[in-house]
Amino acid sequence: MKKDVLVRVRGTQTNDLGEKDTIELVTEGKMFVKNKSYYIVYNESAVSGMEGTTTSLKVEPTKVTLNRMGSSEQKSTFEKGVYNSGHYVTPYGTMAIAVNPSKVDVDLTDGGGSINLEYELEIGHEKVSDNQLLITVRDL
Repeated sequence: MKKDVLVRVRGTQTNDLGEKDTIELVTEGKMFVKNKSYYIVYNESAVSGMEGTTTSLKVEPTKVTLNRMGSSEQKSTFEKGVYNSGHYVTPYGTMAIAVNPSKVDVDLTDGGGSINLEYELEIGHEKVSDNQLLITVRDL
């Protein structure tokens, strides 16, 4: 099963002052199942600041792996209570990046559904924000 889906990604960052910044991307993508995991693949746009980047999500019941390839590169694993560090490669340089998830809720079926992630984001080994990422997927 590989099908066309509508992917809605809403990301909210809250800084130390309590100021919130939200961006939302709605795009077409693909969803398929491989080895009992769901995969969602879509192209980023200028809205996310990562035009020319393809994002792939490997979705398991308690873990989500985000992999970005193209003009920006990043791989992060979201598993509740598991600190994950890596690098974020952009056309402007490379940064150390880490996520510390406090919530990983997956409600996905062959018909679509949602992924809700809440996590602390660190850049250069310093916390920069509390984040929420809500991804919904539905048939086109």
